[in-house]
Amino acid sequence: MPHPRARCYMKYLLLLAGLLGLAVSAGAAPTVSVQMRVIPATHSFVCRYTMALAADDTATTLDLNLGRQLRIENLLSSGSKPPRATRVYYPYFGDTLQQVVARFNGRARMVSVTYSGTLEGRLFNEQVMVFSGHSGWLPFRPYREYEAVNYVLEVQAPDGYQVESTSSAVEQRAGRWLFRGRAGAIEITALVARQFQQLASAGTPGIRVVKAGPALARTDTVLLRKAERIIAYYNRSIGQQDPITQFTILLPGTNADAFGLLENATVITYTDFDVATDREALLILAHEISHKWWGYGSVHNYNDWLNEAFATYSSLLFLREDGDEAGYRAELAKRVATVGDAPPIRGFDYQKYPRPVYRRVVYNKGTRVLAALHERLGTAPFVRLLATVAAGHVSNTDTLLEIVAQTSGPATRAWLLAELSR
Repeated sequence: MPHPRARCYMKYLLLLAGLLGLAVSAGAAPTVSVQMRVIPATHSFVCRYTMALAADDTATTLDLNLGRQLRIENLLSSGSKPPRATRVYYPYFGDTLQQVVARFNGRARMVSVTYSGTLEGRLFNEQVMVFSGHSGWLPFRPYREYEAVNYVLEVQAPDGYQVESTSSAVEQRAGRWLFRGRAGAIEITALVARQFQQLASAGTPGIRVVKAGPALARTDTVLLRKAERIIAYYNRSIGQQDPITQFTILLPGTNADAFGLLENATVITYTDFDVATDREALLILAHEISHKWWGYGSVHNYNDWLNEAFATYSSLLFLREDGDEAGYRAELAKRVATVGDAPPIRGFDYQKYPRPVYRRVVYNKGTRVLAALHERLGTAPFVRLLATVAAGHVSNTDTLLEIVAQTSGPATRAWLLAELSR
């Protein structure tokens, strides 16, 4: 019989789930509740994170990794014993992480972790605090950083602050913002700032540019116009079976990096981002937008080429569509020139090579293979293939090869396998 205290934990977690609308009884994806209070004066936060496994998930153990810099305040579980926290080495980060382990013997399988932390310097400035896919602020199941989760995000901020996310808040009252959605596990996003400015498309699809700070610039208007062109092209090509209906571009201005999110959004932090005059900036924008489709391959093995090479080549295709044929050829040649004697894509193990080799293989060699496949098939069949792969959320190369066999024939499948293996 469960310990009385364990029953109290279960009642608490089920009550929390009900209050936040978590569907713990159905659905293929875990359901997550994130309740966060931010303290901008110290760039810190306190968070209560609850994960409920879907009814058709048969796991009897739930492990959650979180950064070693985060301080665990409390652990709760619906299991018969309280969860425990240990230290584990995580090869992908090359670092030691904390791991919360909970074991279950009933149908209700939920874990709640309360923790606190302070953002690293690259994640804030005098304008904004950034909580998103590269912030290391959320727990995740080992090797499942980007698994889809259904989430509810509640953010509390002091007077004078606002909160923006990948979509508009479903509820907002003094000092509290509530968001709902479906995102990669570590990609749930909140920007907290004193002031935001926005631009939005007049028509459909609905595209927003959300910028932290007091003023918009000419480059922000140009960014919106280019995003409209990129998304229009993608919707009639790679996204023709699964088009973008709304998209958000978040501009925190922290000068750290840029990354795409599965939840129809991208975060671009560069303050000198001018897509009108800088081809590299335009490629970054097109690359990150395309991760709406190219984000399902594992980042822990060679299947990451399904994310990064496909996004890279998609961005090059937009250059051509935008009338920059010379740019397309120059950028493709630049990447092909780095491949040389790079290891095969198929079976590539990033842990055995320095980081630059990873980029040469996963990004650049993968791009060369896609360009060659494009040339072999011709544009119309190649684009149809991309659209089928994108709509299928293809996550491994074997599935890709089977789609190629079905759509382009066994000979092309054999050709592609040989290209990936040499």
